Amino acid sequence: MPKVRDILNQIIVEEAQRERICRRHTSGKSAHKIVKGRACLVIPTNATDDPYSYCAEAAKPILDAAWAKLHSLYNALGLTPPA
Repeated sequence: MPKVRDILNQIIVEEAQRERICRRHTSGKSAHKIVKGRACLVIPTNATDDPYSYCAEAAKPILDAAWAKLHSLYNALGLTPPA
């Protein structure tokens, strides 16, 4: 059987080894950093060599949108999403 292509292979969750900038909260009242030791969502970007890091609060709407898109792809193909 052929290997299944992993389309999300570069999007990961990792523990911050140092303080990081949360890309969604870079300025304003909600500006904050991701502290060392916290889990964060890491998404590569084509614009720079540095991937973008998001705190759990900022990662939720990103993951919710991805989940909705995956469900619509399943529906468009007439498939049932896994449980």
